[in-house]
Amino acid sequence: MNRIQFMTELAALLQDISVEERVEAMKYYNDYFDEAGEENEEEIVRELGSPAKVAAEVKAGLGEASSDAGEFRETGYTDTRFEQKEAPAYPGQEKDSDEAGGGTEKQQGKYTREEQRSNNNWDTGSEQTKQKNTGLKIVLIILVILVGLPVIVPAGIALICAAVAVVVAVVALFAGLAFASVMVVLLGVTLVGAGIACLIPEASAGLVLIGGGLITFVIGLIMTVASVRACMIVLPGFFRGIINLIRRPFHRRKAVA
Repeated sequence: MNRIQFMTELAALLQDISVEERVEAMKYYNDYFDEAGEENEEEIVRELGSPAKVAAEVKAGLGEASSDAGEFRETGYTDTRFEQKEAPAYPGQEKDSDEAGGGTEKQQGKYTREEQRSNNNWDTGSEQTKQKNTGLKIVLIILVILVGLPVIVPAGIALICAAVAVVVAVVALFAGLAFASVMVVLLGVTLVGAGIACLIPEASAGLVLIGGGLITFVIGLIMTVASVRACMIVLPGFFRGIINLIRRPFHRRKAVA
């Protein structure tokens, strides 16, 4: 059994304890393997015993605060069997106490460099994953645009044409009302003129024409004022509504950003 198999089985056996305690226990034994070095992993596995035995000791340490099996400290779960032990010596390491002390400092420096290298590799992997995700999003957006372009462009053109047609129809409606009102006024003036011309040869016909012309003139004048007033009230509001409708998608994008 190698280190990976040991830690994987140990993690599976510790699923019934809390996440924090499981993380601390796994960190303790993972650090213990790191201190021993890769070349001594098999020896550490033999010393620790089976993952089931280690898991039982961890759970016993959690259940009994004063258990001899071990206890959790600030650095994680500490097994008392290993408190007096040091990591197995590396090949070629001197057993002399002074030289061993110097070797320990070198090992600590090596472990620190290895931890920094591991952290750097983790950061690099995270950045690469983010870059891959960003690239996938860009590709997905491009595909959506390419697929939807044949539908979006004609639909957009149709909507623009419909909006222009509505604007032209409204403007033409009010322009027609104003033109008709002016024509009614001109008709009234013409009838009044014709009635005045008919007063001498036939007074009754001239009076009828003059009366009808005056009535037509007043009606046309009222229609002209009403149509101009309606244009002044309706058209500005209509154009403001169209402008607000066009601006709404852009305002939503700014709000989301």
